[in-house]
Amino acid sequence: MERHYTYPTPKHPLREALLAVTGKEPPAYVKGHNILNLTDHQVMALQDWCSLNARPEWATGLSILEAAEMIVQGAIDNANIGGPE
Repeated sequence: MERHYTYPTPKHPLREALLAVTGKEPPAYVKGHNILNLTDHQVMALQDWCSLNARPEWATGLSILEAAEMIVQGAIDNANIGGPE
């Protein structure tokens, strides 16, 4: 059965969510729907990147990363986009 979503599923929704939250292009290794495909080193580097690019400045890197993941998961849960294959 073919699934229908409200919007076309982006290739890398987490990248789009981080861009929306920070206003900056995330590191090239950020791909897919979440951080599960990243190494521990990449997750730590991404958390640091989020901290350096946080909007507002006082937000933590972890909170920025969690917010972006929640945006993606909320869109999946609402059938706005498809989830990871």
